[in-house]
Amino acid sequence: MTSKQLKNRSKKKNESRTLFEMCDSFFARYEWGWFWILLGVTCLTSILLYDPRVSAGGDDSAYISMAHDFLKDFKFPSYQGPLYPIMLSAIDALFGMSVKAFKIFSMLNILACMYFIFKTFRNRIPSTLLFITLLLTSFNSHLLYYASQTYSEAFYMFMQSLLLFVFFKYFIGCKGVHEKGCTWVEFKGHILLALSLLGVITTRSVGYSLFIAVMGYFILYRQWKNTIWVISCFLVCFAMYQMLKYLLWGDASLQASSQAASLLDKDFYKPELGREDMAGFIERFWTNSNQYISRFFMVMLGLRETFTPEGYFVETIPVITVSIYLLGLTGLWFSYKRNRYLFFSGIAASLFLTVTFVILQTHWNQYRLIVPAYPFMILLLFSGIYHVLNLPKFRSFQFLIFVPAIIIFFCMLSDTSDAFAKAGKLKNEFSGLTPDWLHYAKASEWSAGNLPNDALVACRKPSISLIYGKGKKFYGIYSVTSSNFNTFYERWKTDSLHFSIVLIEEMNNQMYNALLGKIEARIFLGDNYYFAIKDHVFLQQFSTYFENLKIISSPCEFELIVQQAGSQKSIYYPDSLLAPLRRANVTHFLTANLRLNPNIKDGQIINTVERTAMFIQEKYPDIFTLVKRFGEDKDEPADIIQINWNVLE
Repeated sequence: MTSKQLKNRSKKKNESRTLFEMCDSFFARYEWGWFWILLGVTCLTSILLYDPRVSAGGDDSAYISMAHDFLKDFKFPSYQGPLYPIMLSAIDALFGMSVKAFKIFSMLNILACMYFIFKTFRNRIPSTLLFITLLLTSFNSHLLYYASQTYSEAFYMFMQSLLLFVFFKYFIGCKGVHEKGCTWVEFKGHILLALSLLGVITTRSVGYSLFIAVMGYFILYRQWKNTIWVISCFLVCFAMYQMLKYLLWGDASLQASSQAASLLDKDFYKPELGREDMAGFIERFWTNSNQYISRFFMVMLGLRETFTPEGYFVETIPVITVSIYLLGLTGLWFSYKRNRYLFFSGIAASLFLTVTFVILQTHWNQYRLIVPAYPFMILLLFSGIYHVLNLPKFRSFQFLIFVPAIIIFFCMLSDTSDAFAKAGKLKNEFSGLTPDWLHYAKASEWSAGNLPNDALVACRKPSISLIYGKGKKFYGIYSVTSSNFNTFYERWKTDSLHFSIVLIEEMNNQMYNALLGKIEARIFLGDNYYFAIKDHVFLQQFSTYFENLKIISSPCEFELIVQQAGSQKSIYYPDSLLAPLRRANVTHFLTANLRLNPNIKDGQIINTVERTAMFIQEKYPDIFTLVKRFGEDKDEPADIIQINWNVLE
């Protein structure tokens, strides 16, 4: 055959190739070059987005607090996944409590995740899909924000990518671990997979979704031998982990068991409302789907803003949620038929989201909770488009896959440019803080440097105070603990308590100040609140001075009000609130005006500590003394208040 004939044959062959085939060939030919460029972009973007502050969420500083406790007191970090705080404790041992060192560790985890995603999917899926995914991850400011934070997202993403690498290498790409083959390869693969599963689970409890994904994959493809082997190896590894934990710390509890139980409640912060039922979980799944898919995922793609100009979350759009789910299911269907690597990553991401949406309280609204699934959501959605356009009758439209990719690219570029500008203004850990958080941070720093060494300050965000206090311990008040109203009411009905219940329909400062020191408890029934008072002589005098005062001295008179309140009943005893503070040797309170909505100054605050102090002061008016105020009265101040324990003696 002549050279001219060979050239013509080659030309005809090239003409018969589809756009996808040409793009896949192009990206595959220069894959390492493209990868290093994108990894460099990821690194540079992470550096330019560096945020020196501790976030207001508190969970990120909580990991540092647990790491510090593990290093200094060998206290096992049991509330959340323990592996990440244990890793941070090694950073703490090398560099001290250096927030910068912790943040660099997060960036390295993101870079390692990118590397393992490339290594895992290289030569296993169409190169076009791989590089679209890497591109739309490499400079995403919403994801790379966590490269300079100490949340567990970056570390979990690394552990997740490591698990996929092991699974693909030994269970999809290796013939030796299907149903017959090399015994050593089988053993090595199953042990590494079991350890990888244990790693993601001990990083975050949602890692159990990956265990379900692995089991589902084996069952779906009828790999019964692998199913039994992996379950057995995992149980052995998990039992050894539990045994080690018990021997060293005397802790035999399952990871985050108390937290997991609380997630089943209708309200995480109000367990008295009872457990969620099936209808409630279905509603929770749909509400969270709308919030996280039509709002936060679209924000991560640069296609929507997070907040309205007034500072509220943008509305959810159900049609977007349904469309994303349909496109994801399309990707799953085609990948099940054509590419097991894509299929497994798809079911892993789907189960991660399903578990997340079912267990999360709908009012939490934290987009970080879907960040670990982001690269695989991109991969799954674009694989749906890829496989549809690869059908013979749609091949002439294959260029359309680049339309959403280009739109998302430029939208992300705009978002990231804005994020660069904001990050460039952050010079230190106090930069850019709103007045409420600035005063809280300054109060924490002052407490550590000016109060006696044995002082213990109670506050709402003790882990954040720990950071600004350079390692000084703070005492956390996370909720205002109520007592059992029914117990109180039953005792009152048997006349073993001699209370009168006071309702003031139009309370003013003069009335309230007159009651201070006489209030034994505060009662909430429905939308109304009442005071329980024992001093009957005082009440008689009090009633002569003030009108619109209602005094109920008999429980029988209170019966109808109690019945109308239904389950919305609670009572707060000042002495019960003081008891744990006294046992812990708390000496001061840090009260603040932390905004409920961080974007709006509307007077709505996180008032857990403030309510606790108020209920205590209603019985003991002289128990607190103001030590130091940060900020003006109308500028969201924070106060350091001393507890005068001698008042109780």
